[in-house]
Amino acid sequence: MVTELKRCLKLHEIVIYGVGLILGAGIYVLIGSAAGMAGNMLWLSFLLAAGVASFTAVSYAELSALFPEAAAEYVYARSAFRWRGLAWIIGFVAIIIGFTTASAVAVGFARYLALFVPLDKTLLAAGLIGAMTLVNFWGIKESARFNALATSIEVGGLLLLIVVGGYFIIRGHIPLANLTALPPLTSPEAFAWLPVVSAGALIFFAYMGFEDIANIAEEAQNPSQTLPKAFLYSLLISTVIYVLVAIVVVSVVPFSELAASDQPLSLVMGVLVGGTAPEWIAVVALFATANTVLITLIVCARMMYGMAKSSSLPVSLAKVHSLRKTPYVSVILAGLISIGFLLFKEIEILASISDVGIFLLFLVVNLSNIVLRYRRADLNRPWRGPLNVGRMPLLSLLGAVSCVLMLLSINHPVHIGEVQFSSLLLGLVIFSAAVPLYYLLDRSR
Repeated sequence: MVTELKRCLKLHEIVIYGVGLILGAGIYVLIGSAAGMAGNMLWLSFLLAAGVASFTAVSYAELSALFPEAAAEYVYARSAFRWRGLAWIIGFVAIIIGFTTASAVAVGFARYLALFVPLDKTLLAAGLIGAMTLVNFWGIKESARFNALATSIEVGGLLLLIVVGGYFIIRGHIPLANLTALPPLTSPEAFAWLPVVSAGALIFFAYMGFEDIANIAEEAQNPSQTLPKAFLYSLLISTVIYVLVAIVVVSVVPFSELAASDQPLSLVMGVLVGGTAPEWIAVVALFATANTVLITLIVCARMMYGMAKSSSLPVSLAKVHSLRKTPYVSVILAGLISIGFLLFKEIEILASISDVGIFLLFLVVNLSNIVLRYRRADLNRPWRGPLNVGRMPLLSLLGAVSCVLMLLSINHPVHIGEVQFSSLLLGLVIFSAAVPLYYLLDRSR
């Protein structure tokens, strides 16, 4: 039985993977919701989220060079804390994040596709997940080719919006928004900057993707050198594009109108150009969201594959198709469970659940890097993060603290009947299921 993956991805292909996943649902769908919270200071929310992501990216870069393996977070936690239970729980959390992310982005895809195909949006989202599962099964190289095409289209759409919007702003046809105006308060007693932080916590979903670079380590050429560079390049490219788009959209369309739209970037292009421009941006959004779903499913399946290889999940999940050389059992299961999460329907709820998981995950990754600096100082580190005091990696410490603060800022409301509660609570309940499942699935083996 074949159990090894093929090392075929070069640096530029891995960077395209990272940029392609980052520039997905957040910028095309969640930017409207975030604008309603942060107002004209939307750009600052993007920078805030980028800062948190950059701290953690340094930890990932160092750890991925040290442990170039699939099931990355699982491997890091196991190596640092030497408690199998924690490592298993972290691996499981990463898998659930993959499911909720794929579902959230698929809902975003359905919102844009509904402009052309008048069908139930949940059905459209399920159809996308099914189609991308087939591409995932077909092969990593084929998936990379689709990713390269989709990334070129989605980045092209964002650059077009930046160029056209920037032209009108520079020529004075559209006034530049007051980018330092404080956002509307969510309640009379709220601090003025809290909506910006809350928007940053929500839109952190838009930065999810750079961490998944670590999970294709077993398919990367020279991973100890290419992975650290891929982390930083992907994040930098995406942040520049995000900030420029944020400035343009709040200048062209009032943030309240952006918040009310299911297709915010189509709305912006309609104001700028008119004609069929909104439909063209909708097509670009379809490529962007489909691309994100594909890569999320790829990484999620390989996370299950990596844990199954170490006997932490049923060994059947480690089966690799003899012809396609992909972990087909994990691929199919990832698609089916992601479809199940579509029952939550609202992209803001699904994104908030993903954010809860990702901040918990990033907290452990940053702590893992700190612990390994002290516990395994003898290890040869091919790449070492900057700004250290003795053995203490300051950026990893900042990453851990900022993850806690961002986690506490998640407050999107969830309604079940007459009861309203925070999406933070919902996310914590979902991810806490990892504890009993560990004793059921892993300890019983």
